[in-house]
Amino acid sequence: MTIVPVLIEDWQYECCGDPFKIGDRVTWQLCYFNELGELLSPAERARLSLGVEAIPDSEDAHLSSGELHAFWRHPSTGDGLVEITGVLYEEHHDVHPVPKTTGTVKRIRRLAMRHRCEDGNVWYREPGTETFTELWESDLEPDAPAEAEQARWGIGMLVDLEVSLR
Repeated sequence: MTIVPVLIEDWQYECCGDPFKIGDRVTWQLCYFNELGELLSPAERARLSLGVEAIPDSEDAHLSSGELHAFWRHPSTGDGLVEITGVLYEEHHDVHPVPKTTGTVKRIRRLAMRHRCEDGNVWYREPGTETFTELWESDLEPDAPAEAEQARWGIGMLVDLEVSLR
C-alpha cells in the first residue's frame, strides 16, 4: 500500500463534496496537472512511477498503477512509464474518461497559504508558504486570519490517501 497526497480545493468541496473522515474508504476522480505542483513544497508533493496511456482521439492521457487512476491533460510524454512529481487533486465538475480511484483516508490537513495582490485586485498564491492544520474529518470552515496575516487564507484540504499500486 502507498500513501498518495490528494488536494481537495475549497470550491470543489463546498459545491458538491461528500463529507469524509480518517479511516473512510472513498472513491474519487483524480487529475494530475504539472502546473499545480508549485502549490506545495517538494516534501508534500506526490512522487510516483505510473503507467501512462494515451486516451484515444484526445491529447490527454490516463495515469495508472493498481487502484490509482488519474487524468493527465496534455502529457509531456507518450505511452509507457512516467515519473511524476506534483499534485493529484480531486475533480467534481469535469468528467474525464479514466476510472475513479478508491482508497482509504489516512490523514486530513486543512491547507492555507499566503497570497499576494498584483495587477490591482488579482490575488496569486505564494508557493512555499503553506501551513497545515490537522483534522479528523473534512471541514472547510474558514479561519479568520490574524491581522498580520490578512493575505493568508485556506485553499482546501490535503488528504493522505492509501491505495494499492499493484
